[in-house]
Amino acid sequence: MFFRAFVLLANFLIAAAAAMGHYHEADTIPREEQLQVDTLAPDGQYGSGQADTLAPEPQYYRLNARYLKSFWPSFTYTVSRPAHWEKKDWVRFSVATASIGALMAADWEIRHIVQHNRGGIGEKVANTAEPFGNTYGVYIFPAMYVAGLITRQPKFESAGLTGVKALAISTVIYTASKKLIRRARPDATNSAFDYALPFAKQGYTSSPSGHSNTIFTVATALALEFRDTKWVPPLVYTIAGVTAISRIYHNRHWASDVVMGSLLGHFVTKAVWQSSQKKKVEYRTF
Repeated sequence: MFFRAFVLLANFLIAAAAAMGHYHEADTIPREEQLQVDTLAPDGQYGSGQADTLAPEPQYYRLNARYLKSFWPSFTYTVSRPAHWEKKDWVRFSVATASIGALMAADWEIRHIVQHNRGGIGEKVANTAEPFGNTYGVYIFPAMYVAGLITRQPKFESAGLTGVKALAISTVIYTASKKLIRRARPDATNSAFDYALPFAKQGYTSSPSGHSNTIFTVATALALEFRDTKWVPPLVYTIAGVTAISRIYHNRHWASDVVMGSLLGHFVTKAVWQSSQKKKVEYRTF
């Protein structure tokens, strides 16, 4: 099943990559400073040269040693962001935290309303959307990489690699958060405030929502990489929103878990993407 899903995604993305062969949005990425890029010297060796600041060439990830080494700097860049926040960032964080706290107070009532109104079209939509959070969402970036490689579309190839890195880092962070928060799932408790001590009780894995984190990681990465294609951001965020809500509908997460996972995936991916813009290289090393 998983292999079939990957093949279907890859075939679709190969067609999309081929159709977008003429597409060159964001060929020049924003730079706060000049980038050091690998240039191919006449003798065939790789050397370091200054990027042309007047007409810089696009810098794309390739599957090489330098790409793999970029994971750790991107991770440390992401987790250290609060140390560099300005006042406005702390205000936004405070508003988000307060909103999640207020939502927690309404979690039980939201669950009650949703579970007593299940059926019909809602069931079909939720069943269709849910796999985007644990199957399609996981496969889309490797499929994009393969599609870009086959069709020789470096932008597609690079977007797939950037997405893999964002998904890996956001998964590490949300998994660690689950082990610390230890909240019971709504289908296994009679209280919205059933918590355990950190790293205790393996079944307490409700918060934050992993499906929501995954699909919003995917949506944010695609929205950033293809931001100049107007239909991409609204489409991917709509799919992400419906997928996240399906977890409430299926009684697997509280509403606050879903919001927390969605925000985590979104902002972690933005940080990873920003870090990656400074580290992309154009050539393969193997």
